[in-house]
Amino acid sequence: MGPVSPANKMWFNTNLRPIAYDTNSAMSRLQQDGFRMDKGVLRDKEGHAVEFSIITNSGNKYRERMATMIQEDLAKVGMKVNVVTLDFPSLIERITESFNYEGALLGLTNVDLDPSGVMNIWLSSGDNHQWNPSQKSPETAWEAEIDKMMRQQASAVDFKQRKAAFDRVQEIVADQVPFIYLVNKNALAAVSTALDGEVPVVLRPQTYWNVERLKMRSAMAKAGQ
Repeated sequence: MGPVSPANKMWFNTNLRPIAYDTNSAMSRLQQDGFRMDKGVLRDKEGHAVEFSIITNSGNKYRERMATMIQEDLAKVGMKVNVVTLDFPSLIERITESFNYEGALLGLTNVDLDPSGVMNIWLSSGDNHQWNPSQKSPETAWEAEIDKMMRQQASAVDFKQRKAAFDRVQEIVADQVPFIYLVNKNALAAVSTALDGEVPVVLRPQTYWNVERLKMRSAMAKAGQ
């Protein structure tokens, strides 16, 4: 799972593979970094119990359920996760102004097939760059490389060059994990048989993007007169 849905066949990096769910592998990697399980509680090198909070917006039943599932999954490796629901304005204030949070569960939507539509997320100077925020220059070498690749794909004329640059961005994101991607939504559309010219797509508005070409089928239209 990454920043591009497999449904976006033009830009999705097919060389990337999702990480399998494996609590034993997760525990092994934690132990390599000095964590240890103590009577069902995961502790760090200094003996502190691992505990943190995830904030999400109240009233969104899907995110609340997802946060609960994350809470249950991480409990299996001894982590205590507190789920905190906030009204949306308070949530946005925490992740964009005060930065008073440990983890947040939200959704980012690119309404454009083209990666240039999310420059404000990937550029280190972007308004929605949500890790190492408000930095004057890239905090890390990999952020600097993302800056370079995003600008390269935005300025190149040749599509192959653009694709190679954004493929590299996806590889860096998969390796460094600034975000943990959870789901890609299904796009489902129901269309009446009386409608002609419909070509549903995965981006919003899925059904009405070509509204100027939609029309009632002639036989149906006459029957309705």
